Amino acid sequence: MTGPRREPAPGLTGAGLVVLAAVCFGTLGPLSRFAGDAGVSSLALVTWRATLGGLSMIVFIAARMAAGHRPALAIGALSGRERRSLLAAGVANTLLNLAVFVAFQRISIALALLVFYLYPSFVAIASVAWFGERLDRVRWAALATSVLGMVLVVAGGGSLGGIDAIGLVLALVGAVAQAVYVLIARHGFGQVPGAQAAAATMLLAGLLYAITAVVIGRAAIVAQPLTSSAALLPVLAAGLVGAGIPTVAFIAGIRLLGAPRAAILATLEPVVGVSLAAVLLGEAPQPVQVVGGVLIIAAGVLLQLRAPDELAEHEAVPVPE
Repeated sequence: MTGPRREPAPGLTGAGLVVLAAVCFGTLGPLSRFAGDAGVSSLALVTWRATLGGLSMIVFIAARMAAGHRPALAIGALSGRERRSLLAAGVANTLLNLAVFVAFQRISIALALLVFYLYPSFVAIASVAWFGERLDRVRWAALATSVLGMVLVVAGGGSLGGIDAIGLVLALVGAVAQAVYVLIARHGFGQVPGAQAAAATMLLAGLLYAITAVVIGRAAIVAQPLTSSAALLPVLAAGLVGAGIPTVAFIAGIRLLGAPRAAILATLEPVVGVSLAAVLLGEAPQPVQVVGGVLIIAAGVLLQLRAPDELAEHEAVPVPE
């Protein structure tokens, strides 16, 4: 006779989901290279990724509603400020993904990811400057550590003349846009459920990418992934494995684990991305860059440890549903 079956602890399940999300997000660098090698432009890739990710979130929302969870919040129920905030978040999401994916094509994936992960420090600085938050000595130390890490990451690329300046700037633009997104999500539309916010911002991004392609006279590039299986497979993977699955996993995991611990585990993403780039593409970072990356990630962890009520996410800040 067997005893009652033990269910996994919520915290353990949540940690597993967040780790799954970080691993999936970490595949985006190599997937972007594979898509590029198959003739898919960065604009086509982000258009498909955003659209597939948004559609995945709609399926997730529908499944939750079918299971008895509360229905999606009607847009008409939002205030004008919240609707404007959602729009601004969608624009920030559009900019950050395009900037980072182009950066992946111009500089090493390791360098792009490590620069991008300066965004927790940018969030902390902006919170002090615009939202009246105070930094204690530990968090000031975290910011200094992050800056030092950035210096080492850049210096590890050799002489400054050997670094693609445009790629580096784009990675920084992505980090700033991600910080803007997090701040808008935190302060602009707190009552919108996380899954719905993620669906709205990703689908808006997909629409803006498509409009951009039309405006610049390159509408045909959206069909690039359909030219061959070598082009389509990495794009589908970027949309499902690199957007839909990890966003769902992160939203579910953060509710079980809590925001601070989830944000700390999410720093596994650049580790996965750098490791995959080294194994699959031969892009091993220099030792000094590894040290710099560790400092940047450590700074992000410190900032989360000292900010228990703050969230830092990929596509949306979830709220209880």
